Amino acid sequence: MDPLLVLTIGQAPRPDLETELGDVLGPNQPIEVRGALDGLTVDEIRGLGPINDADALHCHLPGGDDVIISKKDVTTRIGALLEADPGRPTVVACTGRFVGLPAAANVIYPSAVLRATVDAVLPTGNRLGVLVPIPEQIDSFVDYWNEPGRPATVRSVKPGTDPTEAAGELAAAGVDLTVLDCFGYDRDLRSRVREITGRPVLVASRCTAQVAGELLA
Repeated sequence: MDPLLVLTIGQAPRPDLETELGDVLGPNQPIEVRGALDGLTVDEIRGLGPINDADALHCHLPGGDDVIISKKDVTTRIGALLEADPGRPTVVACTGRFVGLPAAANVIYPSAVLRATVDAVLPTGNRLGVLVPIPEQIDSFVDYWNEPGRPATVRSVKPGTDPTEAAGELAAAGVDLTVLDCFGYDRDLRSRVREITGRPVLVASRCTAQVAGELLA
């Protein structure tokens, strides 16, 4: 069975991503992770800072460091990885919307999967809740997710941290569905957000894995 290629905006290895994807794909599906920042030191990565809030991406490194990096720089590096190994089923493991990457067959962008899923299951007249990793992303994600008749409430919480406060604010806003709009969010955070809001929760990695499983079948 051919491995699913997973391109992270940070560095390999990412056993956390493999765990989330493998939970959906099953234990027999091999996964190969490559990173846009592979081979760089932490100091070199910190030098790839964003030029403004719209250019900011949150990145968790295998050594435990959390860094904020430039989407523009990551886009160039992810593009090179896609060109190096075309044709195979590939997941770009980030929910950011990347301008300039190829719309190639078998390449899955989680942002497109999440958007299509929300549009399919949450009609107008309902409120969408969204969690993102860093406060710098809130305004741009409000602009992205807001639709006429389907307003979005967006809050931030880093992957692996306590979502109680942010999820409580979503519950107070009366959301009908919550999107965990970061590939680093896991099922434990999903369970906690679902418990607090009392409403369904979509996780980017798990939604994407469902689509990848169909391509690999």
